[in-house]
Amino acid sequence: MSNVIAQVPYKPTWESLDSHKMPQWYNDAKIGLSMHWGVYSVPAWAPREKGISYAEWYGFRMNETGNPTFAYHKENYGENFTYDDFISKWKAENYKPDNWAKFAKKMGANYIFITSKHHDGFCLWPTKYTDRNAMKMGPRKDLLGQFFEAGHKENLKVGLYYSLMEWYNPLYTGKDVPYTGLKKVNNYVDDYVVLQIKELIDLYHPDFFFFDGEWDHSEAFWKMKEVVAYYYNEAAKRNQEVFVNDRFGQGERGKHGDLYNVEHDFGKENAGLLSHKWSYWEGIAKTYGYNQDTDLEDCMSPKQFVDKIIKAVSKNGNFDINVGPTAAGLIPNYEQYPLLQLGEWLKTNGEAIYGTRFWKVQEEGDACFTSKDDNVYAIFLKWQGEEFKLKTVKPVDGSKITMLGVPGNLKWEWDKTNGLTIKYPQQKARPTSCSYAWAFKIKVK
Repeated sequence: MSNVIAQVPYKPTWESLDSHKMPQWYNDAKIGLSMHWGVYSVPAWAPREKGISYAEWYGFRMNETGNPTFAYHKENYGENFTYDDFISKWKAENYKPDNWAKFAKKMGANYIFITSKHHDGFCLWPTKYTDRNAMKMGPRKDLLGQFFEAGHKENLKVGLYYSLMEWYNPLYTGKDVPYTGLKKVNNYVDDYVVLQIKELIDLYHPDFFFFDGEWDHSEAFWKMKEVVAYYYNEAAKRNQEVFVNDRFGQGERGKHGDLYNVEHDFGKENAGLLSHKWSYWEGIAKTYGYNQDTDLEDCMSPKQFVDKIIKAVSKNGNFDINVGPTAAGLIPNYEQYPLLQLGEWLKTNGEAIYGTRFWKVQEEGDACFTSKDDNVYAIFLKWQGEEFKLKTVKPVDGSKITMLGVPGNLKWEWDKTNGLTIKYPQQKARPTSCSYAWAFKIKVK
């Protein structure tokens, strides 16, 4: 009798879809690079104010009378310059996705994804369902095709962001306004959204989808159960392990999907959820799309990045880091710097991050924990001096304790009262390549 279990097709029901498993590769990968790139990268502006300033929302904010973007647009482009007038100005003249993929590898990412279509409705692939796409206008090339090819060359998993809604599409809003490239169909969801997502699946075989723009309507309106079932089934035919996030309709976040997104600190109720895979999804500079007013002081520091990744991984999370390339296709230096520093830290400490799982304890004082096989990694976010103390970790007898990046074993002692004390003599050099956090490898079973 065969031990092979026949693949049962997924059905468009939550019971069936919720049985889908998060791929092990995503659990192992831990760090990804996201790219928000589109027509909004041409005006590339949002006010630098406290909290979040999403430059990729330029096309919407420019029409809000009280928003600083409204006044900025009028002052810089005049009253008669529409958002769609930016399309012809987007040339993507320095778009070299091979460089993006190499950068992703250098910063320590194991997967990449990009906006196939944001809320402005401009598509980065030669879709059949609208002429509002990068092959017909603007860059006049299949940006997604090149992106996938570059990612695969570097052995990266490659996925897509897709917005369900479009701010001003007459098919969606019911308001008959000029909308460059529109092809009229009977139903926005049935004849456009669903067909586009299936087109992306069939053309590019993405390893995952980050859906967005779902908040105005229910899942039933968007017909996402049907879409996700199609995606899972098509991937199964190729023996491809895929996943989707949790944005299926109004009020659905954190209920279904393989991955729960925690955007910056929005929806933070899912951060640290051990029973379901989650991720931080965050821009370096409080924006996702390129903001030309940004400088280094607006960005997360390398230390902030390293700390947040450690905390996320210790609590069953990944970190999906976003950059916003310029309209020409260059990743700004102020976004490259902290990520390249992260890559250097990971060269030494990646063993305590990649392929690990959360431990029975997630944090103690300045330390976070990850585990792999018989070992626990205690990653200290602050240097402790000559003694590193832990009450929650008991090494096995004869365990060798090492600090990643430092040759040789360290002396240690354990007793019931004080727990574990690891000795780090003052005369011993610190690993300079990982000056943001320090990882000890401890055998516990």
